Amino acid sequence: MQNNCDDDDNDVVYKDTVIVGNGPSGISLSYMLAGNWPYYTGEPHPFNEMLTARLHYTTRPFTNDDDVLEKSDKTTQNNLDEDTCSRRQSNVANDSVIRGRDLANSSRWKLETLSSGLEGRSGGRPLSLLMDQLHNPCVDAGLDVPSLLDWKSKEQHPEHKIIDHVVLGKGQPGGAWQSMDPNVLTISLSRWMSLPGLDLRQWEKLVEAEQVQKSTLAIGDPSSHSPREKINACKPASRVPVGTVATYYKDYVTKQGLDKYFRCGTIVTSVRPIDSIDVNEDFRWIVEGYENKTGKRFEYRCRRVVLATGTTDLSNHLGIPGERSQSSWVIHNLNDLESRLDQFVNIYGEAAFDGLLDPVLVIGAGLSAADAIMATRFRGIPVLHVFRDASNDWNKESNDKIQTNNLDKLQWLPSSIYPEYHKVYEMMADGGTNYPLYKSLSGYTLVDLNINNDDRNSNQCNKHTVTLCAPNGQLQKFRVSIVAILIGYKPDLSYLENNGTGFGKIPDKPVDCKSNPIDIDDITYEVLQAPKKGLYALGPLVGDNFVRFILGGAFGILAHILSLST
Repeated sequence: MQNNCDDDDNDVVYKDTVIVGNGPSGISLSYMLAGNWPYYTGEPHPFNEMLTARLHYTTRPFTNDDDVLEKSDKTTQNNLDEDTCSRRQSNVANDSVIRGRDLANSSRWKLETLSSGLEGRSGGRPLSLLMDQLHNPCVDAGLDVPSLLDWKSKEQHPEHKIIDHVVLGKGQPGGAWQSMDPNVLTISLSRWMSLPGLDLRQWEKLVEAEQVQKSTLAIGDPSSHSPREKINACKPASRVPVGTVATYYKDYVTKQGLDKYFRCGTIVTSVRPIDSIDVNEDFRWIVEGYENKTGKRFEYRCRRVVLATGTTDLSNHLGIPGERSQSSWVIHNLNDLESRLDQFVNIYGEAAFDGLLDPVLVIGAGLSAADAIMATRFRGIPVLHVFRDASNDWNKESNDKIQTNNLDKLQWLPSSIYPEYHKVYEMMADGGTNYPLYKSLSGYTLVDLNINNDDRNSNQCNKHTVTLCAPNGQLQKFRVSIVAILIGYKPDLSYLENNGTGFGKIPDKPVDCKSNPIDIDDITYEVLQAPKKGLYALGPLVGDNFVRFILGGAFGILAHILSLST
């Protein structure tokens, strides 16, 4: 799906909206800007009577401009005979119910009313909570309740506006999901990963039906049943492989007819406002970049830019000497670690058990670190696991603290749904006494990679020495084969002035999805500290770190754009 836009790369291209990032956030927004709008079904929320009451109140017929419409109706009725008036009232009533349940044209007051008082896991973004409650009602209670949203297209409602836009991304649609280990199971359940208009489970059934159809055509069996039979009979929500989700996001763009809006295989190098007074005031932003394969430059001028690049582009570093230069054995990415582990298995085989292979040092207490521990032990390779305790913070390059607790991430994952992570938590709490190939070093810190020691001359190229500082301050040396530093990620905002510093809630600190997200208007998702109007952000950049919560940001941006065009 590379370069599906028909724009001439040698000229300046004008667009209403440019979306930087083609992950789930960019895909969801593109779907809405393409004329697909959410409608409230009218069904009550099973667990929230107040939300149901607010929905019925704010989506009643003639919600907007009631007084004007009422006066218009009275004037018209005086000029019509009784039969004509009766027919007109009936038609208006039917149409108004449909229009009244349209959420995209909601006023700010209406959105604030609907989203007030909601609680959830997203950190408190009002629209994120609202749209999650409507899209996934009762999901946190373990119930599989149908969505309270209907998504209607431009074909169904010709009055829907299509916003001219382009979605720019480094790789295929799905963003970072396309570069993850496809065999790892998602943390979220399948339903939580779904994008609007096509549930992931429905997509799986659709793919299965298409495969059956292809097989039928190949065999030439005319008596086979329709492959679309029972297409809506979705299986229960469960965790799914990352590779399934990545394929779903890519296929979603095609099945929803969004290909023409996506320009993949691009690197954005600059997003900035236009200062010249000689240009069209409506197009106040410039987005520049180049194509990965050809190096050809492009330039867009647009009314608005949406930042949707996520936060997993760059790995966090400890900032110790040699961390960047020793890339052959100091790793910051789970995929790179697994590749190195497979190389070791091919070289040493089961000899790793005989002590020929030194342990892998895993640093971190999050999910990536847990995945690394499981991947290493699965291959029969020993693990040294270093993680901080509640009173110890990693000395990152930026000298910022990572706002997490040592065991909390894994401790609170239900063992029935996340048995593998719960097992790692037990290992961390146990210290490794009862678990082979695992040793816990709680409260230790890595202080030196010892890059100038005798390991360079060792015949066993896998052996390296590191220095760790124990909680009591004593320095200890360990031989290791690999150091895997998995302490989180940060966004790559190099295309913004000063790397986006100044856009966060703490203006003098770099943007971080956990401790310093981009400061936005909670309803419109406009960047509050932007130099000019027209800059928006959504997804992990603003603290909506789960796919289920990105719908609120995309919807908020759609509603604001529509309000400006009326």
